[in-house]
Amino acid sequence: MEVILIVADDRSLCESLRTALGDTSLSLCESKAEDALRRLISMKADAVIVDDTPNLGLPAVKRIRESYPYLPILMLTSRSDTETLASIALAGATGYLVKPFGCDALRRILEGMIPLPVRPVSPQRENGGDVSRRTPNLIQYQTALRWLGRISSYIADTRRLSESLIDALIDVFNVTRCAVLLEEDGRGVGITASHGIPDAVKESARFRFNYGLMRWFESNACIFDSAAASDPDARKQMAILGAKIGVPLVRGGRVCGALLLGEKASGGEYVPEETELLSMIARTASIAIDNAHRYHQLVVEQQQLDVILSNVSSGVVVVGADKNVRLLNGSAERLLQVRAEDVLGRSVQKLGSAFADVVLRTMADGKPRIRQEIHDPAIHATLGLSTTPLGQHGVAVLFSRLPEERASAEEIAYSPFWEYLASRVAQEIKNPLVAVNTFAQLLPKKYDSPDFREAFSDVVQKEVNRINSVVETLFDFARHPRLILKRVDLNETVQNVLRSFEEELRERQIKLEATWDPNRPEANIDVEYMSQALHNVLQNSIEAMPSGGVLRVNTRKDENGCEIVIADSGPGIAEQDAPHIFMPFFSTKEQGMGLGLTVAHRIARQHDGDLRLVPGREGEGGVFQFRLPLAEKQDADRPSH
Repeated sequence: MEVILIVADDRSLCESLRTALGDTSLSLCESKAEDALRRLISMKADAVIVDDTPNLGLPAVKRIRESYPYLPILMLTSRSDTETLASIALAGATGYLVKPFGCDALRRILEGMIPLPVRPVSPQRENGGDVSRRTPNLIQYQTALRWLGRISSYIADTRRLSESLIDALIDVFNVTRCAVLLEEDGRGVGITASHGIPDAVKESARFRFNYGLMRWFESNACIFDSAAASDPDARKQMAILGAKIGVPLVRGGRVCGALLLGEKASGGEYVPEETELLSMIARTASIAIDNAHRYHQLVVEQQQLDVILSNVSSGVVVVGADKNVRLLNGSAERLLQVRAEDVLGRSVQKLGSAFADVVLRTMADGKPRIRQEIHDPAIHATLGLSTTPLGQHGVAVLFSRLPEERASAEEIAYSPFWEYLASRVAQEIKNPLVAVNTFAQLLPKKYDSPDFREAFSDVVQKEVNRINSVVETLFDFARHPRLILKRVDLNETVQNVLRSFEEELRERQIKLEATWDPNRPEANIDVEYMSQALHNVLQNSIEAMPSGGVLRVNTRKDENGCEIVIADSGPGIAEQDAPHIFMPFFSTKEQGMGLGLTVAHRIARQHDGDLRLVPGREGEGGVFQFRLPLAEKQDADRPSH
């Protein structure tokens, strides 16, 4: 039987070649040249078949030929031109076969490449025994390798693994009796699977590590041969099970069981090569048992972790190094009002831009953050986040919803906020009413005067409009807008708002200096509301320059978002006023409700963005910066349907 090593990264091709070669050849597959070279160190192959793919091809042939000058190498190629065939020959291939090909062509070319083995004319006999029968043949090794590949897959079921080991021992050694001994929790070592052993013996047999066979295995850690061993207790236990040889199973560096073999069905003796084959099976089984034990521990720990996470009131989120959500407990789903199936494996941006910002900053600098407060507009709540970097595994987040301050009805009724609001509204309405009341008192006396009637009409309309403006401002501030988002060019949006100020800028002698990002940043915004926010900030900057000046507006786009910067050359914001400029009804002007910047700030936040005052020195003008997420990122985070 020939041993053929197939080097191909296409599994279907490997299976096709195995089928074509048939049972008369032992076919082994490797997907990389490095793995093929390692396999050739431990196993003598009669020929190597290399597939011509970008990852293998001629370089793989050259590497194998350099290490094994006389090994036959067959190259599979899809091209038959002269240049290609010459390259194959120069690389060191013994022959080539053009795809597609037939089974007969494959066998024929391999027969021409592989030298005929030297076979004895008749079997030699030693001490009256047939040596050819006593030496394990290639079919035994092939059978063992096939079973070992199957055994390694039973990582989640130790019982199934033991039963598969019994089938392997029967198939490889053709034994009448065999057993798998494994350590059982708190009950010593028992028989987990067997063949040819009575049920009564199997159920009652227990082995201790301080006595007999298991003690011998712990002391010697090698094959036990009943015919040669001197330990009477161990031999007695082997005899009870009808076993002749045994080999220990090891887990975590200590003996955890054994494989026991009885007599062969043929009545022959075990030769050294067969005991070595048994040792190889035991080593592979030990690795499988150790992996099964680790897997069981991992499952138990995962179940415990799931129970803990499901009963924790705080939200727990784990974000991988690829910035995708890897874990989300039930409390996180409830707090963020999302479903795990909608966000697991998706970008952390699915949990909100503010949430993602804290996570990504932690991932970038590798520093933990304790109790970071963010406002999540999607759930209308404030969250407290604590993040811990997990190195190359990402970031873990523990968070909870911060309690809202609840005031009593009396506290609300007599809140300083309402007192301040009432005074501002009274001030704004009282002045127009004084003018209207004065003209109303004079109307009976001067009604006949056309000039008075004209002045009366102008003043009343003007002051009524002023009162209406106050009411409209309060209404805009109080209502919660329903945004209609649309992907737009921010350069164009800002330019449209600036056009409404052209006449006012000329009258006030204010010079406009605008710089537009050539990349034309785009964002998903409600044009009407965002235009209102820009209008409020521009109006504030223009009113800060009553004697003229320079108004600077620019847009910019980067990988994290886009921004709109509005700067004026006015006196700037006083240091003591800077923390309060976005508060409702705060104003340093004699007229106005003090809601313009407040409304603009709220509109920016409702667009998952922000509006902030850029710190500067007093007297150098005010600088306001809008930050908005890019439309590309918002579209990427939007779930597909």
